[in-house]
Amino acid sequence: MRVIGWQLLIAATGLGVVGALLFAQSSGLEVTYSPANGGVYVEAVVGQPTFLNPLLRSQTPPDRDLAALTQAGLMRLDASGLPVPDLAATWAVSADGLSYTFVLRQGLRWSDGLPLTLDDVLFSVELLQAPDFPGAPDLSALWSKVVVAKLNANTLKLTLPEANAPFLEQLVFYVQPAHVFAPAVASQLGRHPANARLVGAGPFLLKELISNSDGTLQEAVLTPNLNHYGPAPMLESVRLRFVPDEAAALSALRDGAVMGVGGAPSAAVAAMLADPTIQVYSAPVPKFGVIFLNQRNAAVEFFGEKKVRQALLLGLNRQGFVDQTLQGQGIVARGPVSEGTWAYKADLQTAAFEPKRAAELLAVANWQLPVDALAGTDGYTREKQTKRLAFTLTAADDELGRTLGKLAVDSWKELGVQAVLQLVPAADLYGSVLPGRQFEAVLAMISLESSADPDPYLFWHQTEIDTGLNYSGYENRAISELLERARVSPSIAVRARLYDSFQARFADETPALILFQPVYSYAVSRQVRGVQLGVLLEPSDRFQSVSDWYMVTRRTIRRIAKVP
Repeated sequence: MRVIGWQLLIAATGLGVVGALLFAQSSGLEVTYSPANGGVYVEAVVGQPTFLNPLLRSQTPPDRDLAALTQAGLMRLDASGLPVPDLAATWAVSADGLSYTFVLRQGLRWSDGLPLTLDDVLFSVELLQAPDFPGAPDLSALWSKVVVAKLNANTLKLTLPEANAPFLEQLVFYVQPAHVFAPAVASQLGRHPANARLVGAGPFLLKELISNSDGTLQEAVLTPNLNHYGPAPMLESVRLRFVPDEAAALSALRDGAVMGVGGAPSAAVAAMLADPTIQVYSAPVPKFGVIFLNQRNAAVEFFGEKKVRQALLLGLNRQGFVDQTLQGQGIVARGPVSEGTWAYKADLQTAAFEPKRAAELLAVANWQLPVDALAGTDGYTREKQTKRLAFTLTAADDELGRTLGKLAVDSWKELGVQAVLQLVPAADLYGSVLPGRQFEAVLAMISLESSADPDPYLFWHQTEIDTGLNYSGYENRAISELLERARVSPSIAVRARLYDSFQARFADETPALILFQPVYSYAVSRQVRGVQLGVLLEPSDRFQSVSDWYMVTRRTIRRIAKVP
């Protein structure tokens, strides 16, 4: 009944608008519509907030969503993942890439109305540098080496011990109000009683928390922060409704109790796309399905041959996997840099499914099929100098590992490549198989979510072969040099060119088989307009454009001047 009711409402509204336009035109009038203030947006969020301090970057989705709406940093990430000024008015980096200077915006205020000054930024940095900082150890270790200097009332200088281009993305940390938390020490920050107030400098402020009868939170009510430096949000309110699980969130959306659900599962997206009242927005997330080919394992030394690696990739129907198994909730990966980021090479050609060309490459590399070999039999295996083109593919014993692993093994069998699928518990795959580096080939998911910077150094630089994340054991000095230079250059434009070259070389060399990127699906009522998804480093990034969302439009009528 909900869908039918909405269809009737939409039809009636459409007829009314068309009628009004026709009348206006016949009367010599021009009618335009523009976004206006108003409207309450309600979204279902799975889980309960813990109100961990935003500086600690809680792993709880409700905490992250609340922080994304209420907090601000010196810098923020734009739609391509590029750091741009937020509370900072301007920034500059020295030619040697060691010193960063930030000038704070004038007249900043916290959501409670008190001034936001450089002392608040310094207070937050001191917390990050404290030995007892309860957040991520690597974050504390990085900040402990930074020399901090207050040049004047509005200017901050940060000096690094060595050039580190990805450092800029560390400045997106949420600045905390000293007048609320001082003189608290870092160790007290996690469960500080003031955390639940969420005093911040973001586009919204926490107006009210509504509880259920059992004491759990039912809803967080947020209203525009009138002290926010940027454009005021057009929505009258955002209400985050906390539900116990994904099923409850989807049910609330179907029943019209909420207007949005983030992270919609693939199985539910098809029905949402068919619902005329729902718009589904999608964006790739910084994760990849990858098959690592161990080029340091003597038993599979053929992985050192470029044509073999290229043929294995060309022999996989990756688009078919995305369409059928992922139900379209993924994209075929062109390379090892996340699509949509500023470092992504948009003109990179995708390796298509070309089994014929794959067979030709193997033949050119002298991997020949035995005479009279029959497809589908064990004897249908290519050989070169008595060496068989056969190996074991290890994958996690989960739906992805079983499905994609079988697809790969079956596809390669058609080429005369014999691969045996070995399934192991996911904990073993990531805890011992990959780090142990004794595998032949491994199907795994890798994540770049730990850093906003798209730097792929850790996975492909030659120094990461023995103890890092270069699980393929791929060593190419030209590629390593590109990654080294990109990591220290203070210029985003220079880094982008270097990453372009890296991706082009990677596509040619194919050191590993980059298969696909999953996508994040965000289902929102069509009553809400202006929603846009940029790069999603984490699900809460769906609120990047929230100030532009609107539910109300203003109609303007003006008389069209007649031309004599």
